[in-house]
Amino acid sequence: MKKMKKLFAVLLTLAMVLGMSMTSFAAPETSYISNIKVTGLSSQEDETVNLYAAITLNEGKNEWVIADWAKPYIHLSADGKKYEITNAAKLTKHVGGTPIAQQHSKGETEVTFKNVPVGAYVVTASGTKIAYAPMVAETYNSGATYMQAKDVKLVAKSTGYDVKKDAKDNFVKRGQEVVFTITTTFPSFDVANSADNSFKIIDTPTGLDITKVTSVTIGGAETTSYTTNKNNDNGEYTIDLKDAIGNSNANAGKTVVVTYKATVTADNGYSNTANAYRNNTVMGSDDEKGFTGNITLTKFAENGSTILEGAEFKLYNAIKDEVKAEGSTVTALSFIKISDGVYKLALTGEAGATDTLVATNGTLEVKGLDEGTYWFKETKAPEGYSINADGTENVTITENNTAHVPMRTSLKDTKLSSLPSTGGIGTTIFTIAGCVIMIAAAGLFFASRKKSDNK
Repeated sequence: MKKMKKLFAVLLTLAMVLGMSMTSFAAPETSYISNIKVTGLSSQEDETVNLYAAITLNEGKNEWVIADWAKPYIHLSADGKKYEITNAAKLTKHVGGTPIAQQHSKGETEVTFKNVPVGAYVVTASGTKIAYAPMVAETYNSGATYMQAKDVKLVAKSTGYDVKKDAKDNFVKRGQEVVFTITTTFPSFDVANSADNSFKIIDTPTGLDITKVTSVTIGGAETTSYTTNKNNDNGEYTIDLKDAIGNSNANAGKTVVVTYKATVTADNGYSNTANAYRNNTVMGSDDEKGFTGNITLTKFAENGSTILEGAEFKLYNAIKDEVKAEGSTVTALSFIKISDGVYKLALTGEAGATDTLVATNGTLEVKGLDEGTYWFKETKAPEGYSINADGTENVTITENNTAHVPMRTSLKDTKLSSLPSTGGIGTTIFTIAGCVIMIAAAGLFFASRKKSDNK
């Protein structure tokens, strides 16, 4: 009997343990809140991120409730227990109503909506420089046995990035080296680890020769994860950042800054356009322009209207007094002849360079000059005229001048036959006196000869 009591006690204890275990295992695993993290936002500005509820759970009735604007794009089962988003594209396109929450990125690349009720949501992001495609976030874990919410991570995909192109100098001379900066945002990718993903910045210059990239930063940190390529036919320069993409969108939204150097090759300024490409689609572009200065010199006779042909000059990037000063070491600028009477500033070591400028039809035009003060020295006068040793007045080019508005100057020469005499009035007196003496001598000669003939 005692053995039976002990056995019964053991069985009762075992039954109680099993009962407690069964209660524990049978308890439903419910979770009604989650977090939605949005990454890939631009760090260039303060983005506004809105959260709209498309469908949420009525916990009391254990039924899904669809927002009116979302009803055409979400199918609900007859018992209200299950739902299906039938057209996500149209759902995001027709988002409406008032957002249930709003976040501001404040220059960061991500924001998080915390304690979001289980359901499906549309997230929109916008800024003054960048537009993003709307995103769908489903926090309902449909694969769980019981009602369960799940955390969601979204990557904002821009429909267009702001690209900003800056030049350190916009008024330049031919041959000058200019530093350029391109600022944009690292894109996000739908399939983060796809081998087909690409991100390129392509600069197309006119009047420039891009020589080298000096720095690339992503999110403020310098990187070497890029390659460059130059098209020798058109000068197009590519900065390929494919190696910086990775496989998790880790750089999405970070600011990208590319700094490079280029030499001005044109005599009428430069222009260049930078385009940012994500998977061969243009995401944004910007251009930059620069200008050079021109001077036109006209050669006149003393009357100021008669054009003179055949004068030659040298041009100095200095004021007249500096060039003419005793012991001056200021050298004349070198140029390449474009056509008769038209010259462009020569590049360093450029073949055919000369510092002798020949006016044609009385006109001389020089191009590709930087801002500053210039002086023309006449080195050869037109035939029958004397060199004007004073040269032109100083010519100053400022930032307000462009290649389309050349500076103008002129210079007058005097005929050799009409030059004023030199040496003062004494010379004139002696000349007159000499003429009188010669006339008197001639008179005496003829008078004496006449007397001889009379004898």
